[in-house]
Amino acid sequence: MPKSTRATAAACALLFVGLLGCGGAGTPLFATTSELPEQSRRPDGVAVDPASAPPRARDVANAGAGLVTLRTPLGTEAVLTTVNGFFRAIVNEDMEALEALFTRDALSISTTYGPNSSAPSAPLFWTQRMRRLDYTKLAGEVVFREAELEVYRAEDALTSSPHPAIRVEALSAGDVVVRVPIAASRAGSDRLLGDEVVLWLRREGERYRIYRIVEDFQMP
Repeated sequence: MPKSTRATAAACALLFVGLLGCGGAGTPLFATTSELPEQSRRPDGVAVDPASAPPRARDVANAGAGLVTLRTPLGTEAVLTTVNGFFRAIVNEDMEALEALFTRDALSISTTYGPNSSAPSAPLFWTQRMRRLDYTKLAGEVVFREAELEVYRAEDALTSSPHPAIRVEALSAGDVVVRVPIAASRAGSDRLLGDEVVLWLRREGERYRIYRIVEDFQMP
């Protein structure tokens, strides 16, 4: 055997023996294929803090209430929409449109009745009025002027009531009271409206509905 070949064989033998010596010193420092888990690996768990639901929206809150959700106040445009819709439905004798403007418990209060008189349901009262009186005679008339409206909000910290029939302490947050001077209350000899109509509006969602109607009017 050539000398170079014998030297190479000897070197390989020494290397093989060295590897055996290392392998016998202990367990391998890495996992062998036979030791890997058989099931597929799952992703590491992550702690998730679910977002809590925001508090129910309110119109007002005091400074010590903690975390609150406040509703954006409705502007004057929302008030005018309800007021205009009310008188438009009356002149058109559109009872369906009128009922849509009332709250479920809307009442029509007449200041001509005694203090012990019960106020009728607003939809029922106006249905009877339209049967007895012809409100279409007001078509083309200026029933009221927007510039003359007086608007009072519950959050204005009112010291006195906008009308004797409405108690300040009865106003809920978000309520609006509108005093409407009537420019055309008669058609010929027929009196169709009082000299003024006071509308107590209550917020429902993004609009106002009529909660109370106060008027100096007596059914003929």
